[in-house]
Amino acid sequence: MQLSELKPIEVLARCPLFQGVSPDRLASLTPASEWLELTRGQTLFLQGDPVERLYLVAQGLIKVFRHDPRGRKQVVMNLAGPGQCVAAVALFLGNPRYPASAEAGEPSRILAVSGASFFRLVQQDHTLCYNLLRATAQHTGQIVQVLDRMVFREVDSRLAEYLLSMARIYGHSFKLPTNPEIAAIVGTTPEPVSRKLGHFSQQGWVEMNKRRIRITNPMALQKLAQAT
Repeated sequence: MQLSELKPIEVLARCPLFQGVSPDRLASLTPASEWLELTRGQTLFLQGDPVERLYLVAQGLIKVFRHDPRGRKQVVMNLAGPGQCVAAVALFLGNPRYPASAEAGEPSRILAVSGASFFRLVQQDHTLCYNLLRATAQHTGQIVQVLDRMVFREVDSRLAEYLLSMARIYGHSFKLPTNPEIAAIVGTTPEPVSRKLGHFSQQGWVEMNKRRIRITNPMALQKLAQAT
């Protein structure tokens, strides 16, 4: 089935957040849903905006990030690929405003679901409540991982972890963002990214063809990603 033929209920059913929720209840969300087509770099929402919708990635990649107080340095909190959702936890904050910004890391197709409709369904469905609790725990774990990555791990370890996370979404061959974009994700500057990618290639762990990369030794990258 082509992505253009996907129906909202099919996108909802593929998301782990909605696993186990009955088709009838999923169908109740579709009238309050709409498709968004984002170009690479286009903003989905900004930090501080009111939380109005839940977003499910049907195609592409959404980057969730925060800026430092001066708006200069970017810290990437999460990368959401097909089948994943963005902003579910934010809907339940005491002051429901997005705690981070989000933009498309590549051309993306997003299903936007009314936050009010989603909230009503959570009140009705115990399975969805459980899934949301699990998503909240995972979100907390992601924040801990970001702190661990920035404070305790070397650049090569952080870069290896990033490449493996991309491989889980796209397989072992995929197109890399620019070095400045990767640097923002792993918390460094473009120069170390370039050097480390060259080192990985020399070691035979990856193969590079312009911005296309193929992971040839995932075990070596996994070992490096786990190093402190």
